[in-house]
Amino acid sequence: MLNREIFQRDPHHLKLLNNGVARVTEILASEERKTLRFELEHFVCEGEYERGLVRILESYIENFSQPEQPCVWISGFFGSGKSHLIKMLCHLWNDFVFEEDGATARGLVHLPENVSDLLIELSTLGQRHYGLHAAAGNLGEGSGESVRLDLLSIIFKSAGLPGSYPQAKFCLWLKENGIYNQVYSLVEAGGKDFRKELNNLYVSPLISKALLKANPDFAPDEANAKQTIRAQFPKPRDISEDEFVNAVHDALSVDGNMPCTVVIMDEVQQYIGNDPAKSFDVQEAVETCSKKFAGRLLFVGTGQTALSGMPNLQRLQGRFTIPIELSDQDVETVTRRVVLAKRADKVTKLKEILEKVSPEIDRQLAGSRIGPRIEDSSILLEDYPLLPVRRRLWENVLRAVDTAGTAGQLRTQLRIVYDAVRKTADEPLGTVVPADYLFDEQSANLLQTGVLLKEIHEIILRQDDGTAEGKLKSRIAALVFLIRKLPRDSGVDIGVRANADSLCDLLVENLVKGSAELREKVPGLLQEMVDTGALIKIDDNEYSLQTRESSEWEQEFRNRRDALLHDAARIGSRRGQLVAEAGQKEVGNLRLMQGKCKEPRKLSLYFGSEPPPAPTSEIPVWIRDGWNTEEKSVLADARADGTNSATVHVFITRSKSDAVRKAIAEENAARETLDLKGTPSTREGLEAREAMQTRHSESQRNRTLLVQELLNDAKVFQGGGNERVELTLLDKIRTAAEESLDRLFDEFSTVDDARWNKVIVRAKKGAKNPLEAIDFKGK
Repeated sequence: MLNREIFQRDPHHLKLLNNGVARVTEILASEERKTLRFELEHFVCEGEYERGLVRILESYIENFSQPEQPCVWISGFFGSGKSHLIKMLCHLWNDFVFEEDGATARGLVHLPENVSDLLIELSTLGQRHYGLHAAAGNLGEGSGESVRLDLLSIIFKSAGLPGSYPQAKFCLWLKENGIYNQVYSLVEAGGKDFRKELNNLYVSPLISKALLKANPDFAPDEANAKQTIRAQFPKPRDISEDEFVNAVHDALSVDGNMPCTVVIMDEVQQYIGNDPAKSFDVQEAVETCSKKFAGRLLFVGTGQTALSGMPNLQRLQGRFTIPIELSDQDVETVTRRVVLAKRADKVTKLKEILEKVSPEIDRQLAGSRIGPRIEDSSILLEDYPLLPVRRRLWENVLRAVDTAGTAGQLRTQLRIVYDAVRKTADEPLGTVVPADYLFDEQSANLLQTGVLLKEIHEIILRQDDGTAEGKLKSRIAALVFLIRKLPRDSGVDIGVRANADSLCDLLVENLVKGSAELREKVPGLLQEMVDTGALIKIDDNEYSLQTRESSEWEQEFRNRRDALLHDAARIGSRRGQLVAEAGQKEVGNLRLMQGKCKEPRKLSLYFGSEPPPAPTSEIPVWIRDGWNTEEKSVLADARADGTNSATVHVFITRSKSDAVRKAIAEENAARETLDLKGTPSTREGLEAREAMQTRHSESQRNRTLLVQELLNDAKVFQGGGNERVELTLLDKIRTAAEESLDRLFDEFSTVDDARWNKVIVRAKKGAKNPLEAIDFKGK
């Protein structure tokens, strides 16, 4: 069985007509109608899409004929499907009719019962109140000088009028005087397209002649007619509130009455930007219309963030009171329903295959934050031929490389999944999409945005010499590039590294065949690529692509690292400093409470070979390490102190000596290389610096973990030689110190009492026997 046989829609016949991008525009051309039809037929009305439509329709119906109609704000990340949702709303609202065969939007779409019922109720309202009308567009497509004029442009176009204010007003005037059709026909008969000729409204001889023929009283001659048109229909920079309301009414009214209307404004947030004046004008225009038309006019706006998320949007909160937010889950639902939907009669066979290859799936990036999860079993069938682990990797990579915010999840993933499914359609069942496929899909865009350097791209392509090994090398290089783009900062690091195991996990395609052959080949190919200079080995396991510039940075780093590795004095000094800092952080702030009265006590930390002074009020903690002292010496000192000594002896072993030495050398070498090289001016140099910064961060984190492990492995001895066996260093020292308190303050227990504060209060008041508060009646 082939992969293509399990899908409801054959991947080779399924066409993604909108390329994953919905545009809210007039539907005029036949190709645009085909795209709309495709979008309606494949609209997945589930999740937030369903809830959003229900909230919009319910709110409109409930507030119909009320003094005000609440407005809707749809938010979601760039490409999350906002435009798709409002486009569907627009054409479902007025039940768009396809002139080719009479099909309707509502007849083509698959809707939940609750949404269908609300649309029927909306139609009933329309039948009683002069019909249904929908206007939709992008405010940014206007001149940008006036919010009212830009909003009117959307409304005018929805009514079949020109978007420009003077041309639209001219057409409305012609209709009001009953001569529109006549003027239209005369201009067309003159060999010109009437809509195009309107662009020359003030100078067109055809329009002035047609107008004089239809209305001889308009002007004495052509010249005067042109002047009168210019004077009566000027091009304003802005219009008043009354002119705006009148224009909306004139454009949309039926027999002088407003129909049930929705006005959809896409990307309002992008239109407003950082301009508070535009935000105020949008609020004012929407508020004016919402109040003037008795609840018949609904406004819907969209933006990437919720209204509370941006200062310039917050003023809209009082008007756009119905929030709808789209999420990643909605994106995944769309891809699963549109592209990945499986045939019910083939699911059993697919399930058998997936169960058979489950060990191969379960090893994918195991141990990373995006590795196999229990919940993957519930989506594995739906996502096939994508593996959940690889899908999560793609999402993280897309976010990492999407510096300009243009690789929106829905539009990008829908297209990638669509193409990926077609790629594997003719492969046998059990063949999945390799993770490096994302590079093939995104490389052109990454080159354009500068995320992928031309030199790096050429290195990746150059690996493919036409042989099977060459193709595999190119795929390895592409994956290394993607993985190295993932952030490594604490909190966002998903733990995926470009090492041989991870690369094999992500490269395997035929799960039935398995990855054994890959795991034999890949280590050798990695070494070949290191030998030829295509890759550099960052540490014992991880690889990175190497450019000429990064090679220079790498050489500088290696020279400094090697020098440090042979400088025992510097390494020892730095190690001692790090141990002291970590020890101080670990136990320096430990506070003890002694006895029933909870007397606060402190520790004093001492590092080095010199013994601490005799304690008076603080517990001394003497910390030594295996690089400068032997364990037997520490134990001998502890025994020599005797069982009355309050000193706590700590010995840090040399268990990770080589690893610590290497980590310190690499961190210092990376920092020194960054300081020496500074900030380059070329993109290649900046890329090399970024790689070195990543190396510095990783070596710093590794060094911190190793020092912490040293502390955790440390041995703690009480005075007299008794070793503490608690689990952590902090617990060992706390327990030892609590015992040392009884040694340092050996008479404390005699007078320990929780009621000493009462004694003090009585003494201050001049009581004769204040010690009676602690049951002491003697002298």
